[in-house]
Amino acid sequence: MLKFHGKTGDTMADKNYLHTAYANSADGTDGFTTVYPSLNLLTGTSTKVVQATSWNMEVADIKYDKSLGGDLCASVMFNNADHASDLLRGRAVIKIETLDKNGNVLATVYGENVGYNANGLSWGSVSIDDNTANVKVFIVTDNMFQNAFYSCLKIEKGTTATPYIPSSSEVTTADWPKYVGTYVDTNPFSSTVSSNYDWDEIKYRVYLDGTPVGGSKLLSFNLENLKADTTYNVQINQINGNIESDKSESVAFKTTLPK
Repeated sequence: MLKFHGKTGDTMADKNYLHTAYANSADGTDGFTTVYPSLNLLTGTSTKVVQATSWNMEVADIKYDKSLGGDLCASVMFNNADHASDLLRGRAVIKIETLDKNGNVLATVYGENVGYNANGLSWGSVSIDDNTANVKVFIVTDNMFQNAFYSCLKIEKGTTATPYIPSSSEVTTADWPKYVGTYVDTNPFSSTVSSNYDWDEIKYRVYLDGTPVGGSKLLSFNLENLKADTTYNVQINQINGNIESDKSESVAFKTTLPK
């Protein structure tokens, strides 16, 4: 039986913290991340590098559904290091717009600037209100005569960009991280140095309310940042190389109100 340890938040400074990271290699150096990937809401995206065809190019338009939640995050990788000779000095960003049912823009958010002469991720998040009907994403450059080279376009739930992965209809076992690293100390902040973790193959994938939230090598898993007085459903499946089992039956639990 897989054991789950859930917590809704902890302000203790003198406790031990379990830190978890994920990677594609046994030493943790390939694809290292401390944030498990969230599924892409866009289909047909790719890691292939392509060139934008205009300086203000629309690359996504999704119809808003309340099941997506109150925040969406969009991200794109600019791959300009190999194309420096083709570009003038400048920057490129991702832009997100929310629109009402009449096509009026409700909000505009620009992501982080990325220089043309280096690779980099530009991402930003936008809050959704009841008037939102569509969410559009653009790639924008600050030089109208030069276009950006990009890949890994992604829209996901929440306010933080996670590593690129395809949509739920396209993702395969091979797309997810293959190794999980852990260590314990008294610092609440996780290290970004892969050698600080002990690495092993992921044996189980954990789903919270149908969404993958992490992988484990043991029959235990910590569910963190849970909301108080909230009911959750947990499932797992087992992984063997590029083969994974069906999900287990769902187990429901409810967090308690804080005292």
